[in-house]
Amino acid sequence: MDQLIKLRTMPVSALMQKDFPTIKGSSTVAEALQIMKKTKESGLIVMPRNEDDCYGIVTEKDILEKVIDPGEDVHRDPWNTPVFQIMSKPIISINPNLRVKYALRLMKRTNVRRLTVMDSNKVIGILNMTDVLQAVEELPIHDDHVAL
Repeated sequence: MDQLIKLRTMPVSALMQKDFPTIKGSSTVAEALQIMKKTKESGLIVMPRNEDDCYGIVTEKDILEKVIDPGEDVHRDPWNTPVFQIMSKPIISINPNLRVKYALRLMKRTNVRRLTVMDSNKVIGILNMTDVLQAVEELPIHDDHVAL
């Protein structure tokens, strides 16, 4: 149990992905899908167009809900739809020193699966629920021989 408490109180910088895929907003949804397949990631950081712009994010859920099955009156296809039309922006970001437990609470309150970790207005990493679950899986077996 002490290891789990330690995990919950460590900074997100200890668990975040430091290498993450990015895409330009002008790229097509089809290109985003290719990058997702190649990197095995379900979300991509959308780079700002200029220094006055902010980061965005495009996820598999965005693509499914806004392109593949957007509704009766909306007609989009992945080959002609630019990422900027369906991405979420601005993104929800956190400081690298924030404790993991607070990041998880923020994910729950905002109904997101990933948070961008920013330092000096630059994305330096991504923390997603899978990162936290993998860290829990790697904890030593609990005293009563049940893995946490």
